[in-house]
Amino acid sequence: MFNITIIALVAIALLGIGLLIALAMFKGKGKKCSVEFANVAEGTYCEGVKTYKVDAAFSSRFLLAKVGSDVDHVDVCGATDIPLGINTDSAAAAEEEVGIALFGAAEGTRRVVASAAITLGDMVVAAASGKVKTLPGTTGTYYIIGRAIKAAAADGDVIEIAPTFPIQRVV
Repeated sequence: MFNITIIALVAIALLGIGLLIALAMFKGKGKKCSVEFANVAEGTYCEGVKTYKVDAAFSSRFLLAKVGSDVDHVDVCGATDIPLGINTDSAAAAEEEVGIALFGAAEGTRRVVASAAITLGDMVVAAASGKVKTLPGTTGTYYIIGRAIKAAAADGDVIEIAPTFPIQRVV
């Protein structure tokens, strides 16, 4: 009787230790951040999408954004601006909130709006009005923001890119 009780207690202890190890391994999977806030400009952003207010309207989703008038604002990125990220929402007027998938921090592939035809595999850079275009061969300073993993046939097409932190390229 005494030996069976000790064996049972040891088995229960080993089972408990195994359960704790399994829980620790499961908890280690997924997000690495410990604090997140939605729709406020504070905290950390585990998935790389941060909420900002817009300086001016964003006519559609998937346009490039640049740093705006202050730390809490973004504006539509132009061809000569340094892109901050891709807007995930549309905003009809100034001061509305949008989610920005930050370059270098946001996970996964992203959709963007093309300004012209883009070939699969092309490096893409900012174009006018928050759109993207193929890295030109003409003289200028450009910021490569990713590689096209879907082709665009014309202006306004929404394509998918594998984004990167903006890399300056002087041609």
